[in-house]
Amino acid sequence: MTYPSIDPVLAGEVLQTIGVADGADVETVVTAFRGWMPAGSTAKWAAVDRGEDPPGADPGHALTARLDGSHASWSCWAFCTGLGAVLAAQGHDVRIAVEHLRSGAQVPLVDFHSVLVVDGALVDAFLGPSAPVAPGDDVTRPDAWASWVPGVRPDHLGTRGGSSIFRYRQLADHLDERDVRAFLAISATHTGVGRRRTAHWLVDDRLWFVREGDDGASALRVTAGGMSPFVQTRPVVARGSFDELVARIDDRRSLVSTSERGPRQLGLSNRARRGSHRR
Repeated sequence: MTYPSIDPVLAGEVLQTIGVADGADVETVVTAFRGWMPAGSTAKWAAVDRGEDPPGADPGHALTARLDGSHASWSCWAFCTGLGAVLAAQGHDVRIAVEHLRSGAQVPLVDFHSVLVVDGALVDAFLGPSAPVAPGDDVTRPDAWASWVPGVRPDHLGTRGGSSIFRYRQLADHLDERDVRAFLAISATHTGVGRRRTAHWLVDDRLWFVREGDDGASALRVTAGGMSPFVQTRPVVARGSFDELVARIDDRRSLVSTSERGPRQLGLSNRARRGSHRR
């Protein structure tokens, strides 16, 4: 059996829950998945605090937890194995790839990030964009923290904390379960994921982001102001407890009303929402 894979029944349950028909195109599945599964740090650090390796090697772990009502936020590795297994169950050719941090201000010297290779195209459900990207393409879209840029190997260029720039470069693109477990073990001590609780997800092509402050209070932000992650702003639209704000992922109507502004008022025109794609 290829890796990652899950029981087709579980894959079908995920697709039904996120409102996607079996056989839908990759971008449709990825977009819906990103609006359902919180991405972030809480599941990882909870495991580390228990003396365990971060979760992600078992493709069904995060999927089952989310179906059971969990609002834990999951790392890029759990996103790749879980989503990758769902896509593989639909008949897609799926591989796990790993990137390493090449450069960036105020970021760790050693940090690894996982992405998917689906039918030969790159997919990063954690950072975005939702659309598959052919290696070597130059792609910038508003539904992402990062842009794909041409390089010797596929490069990711993005923003961290809304300011500093980072670049990742692909190391390998055919990881098996033992490889993933090894990188997860490394990530317990060498990582770009901070200890503060964070979660982010995608609704209507906009990223919603919750981060807990030093005082325990949290803020919900939403991206606004353009097609590029390098020019977008992230205004605060709500404050409260971390758990309460993350739970809003289950109520899209509440999120839209919370922002109290539509895409145009947030500086996001229809053209900007589509982003740019150059070969």
